[in-house]
Amino acid sequence: MAKLNKIKLWQIGKVLIVIIAFSLLLKWLLPVVSSDKFIAITESMGIFGPLVVILYVVVSHIVAPLAGLPGVLLGASIYGIVKTVLFLYIAGLISGTINFWISRRFGRKWVAKLAGEKTINQIDNFVLVSGKKVLIASRLFGFALFEVISYAAGFTNMRFKTYFIITVIFSAVPAVVFGYAFKSVDFLSVTGQVLWMGTIIIVGAVFAFMIKRYMRRG
Repeated sequence: MAKLNKIKLWQIGKVLIVIIAFSLLLKWLLPVVSSDKFIAITESMGIFGPLVVILYVVVSHIVAPLAGLPGVLLGASIYGIVKTVLFLYIAGLISGTINFWISRRFGRKWVAKLAGEKTINQIDNFVLVSGKKVLIASRLFGFALFEVISYAAGFTNMRFKTYFIITVIFSAVPAVVFGYAFKSVDFLSVTGQVLWMGTIIIVGAVFAFMIKRYMRRG
């Protein structure tokens, strides 16, 4: 019982650490992203502005410990959430392809270097329950673990064509839903950003719970 209580306290502590870190990030990042000078510089880049957002998200998916939030904030504050969600979708297709082939061609050693040891453990869990149905559910609800799922698929015997078609079709669903649901949200405000991240965290937690139950039944 004492050991169980310690585990629960540690889990609560990790959540608090994430909340504090997220609050500090917003406090530092919001004034920078929302400044007139920063927005003017990004807008002056023309077509290269969206490419910067896409490239950042792609890199954040490949190097999994890198947070993707700054790319979302930058895109939403300048281009609006509808266009930003499109950028995220495109970035997801690119990174999903790259992650898949890194796993398949270079194996666990390279994935561990890029994703980190903590992420490689999550990847192992998804490999155990791999299949078309799980991948479809993952693309619909597991977008918080997008890179984990992409790396995991490369370790399975799933054909790339099947993987890519599922990713193209079913990743579009949450993109449309989020674009519509958050189209009126002010991403220059802390409230808007917390709402975005809170929604992703909650959906991700529910999805992780569903996967754990599925693994226990299997």
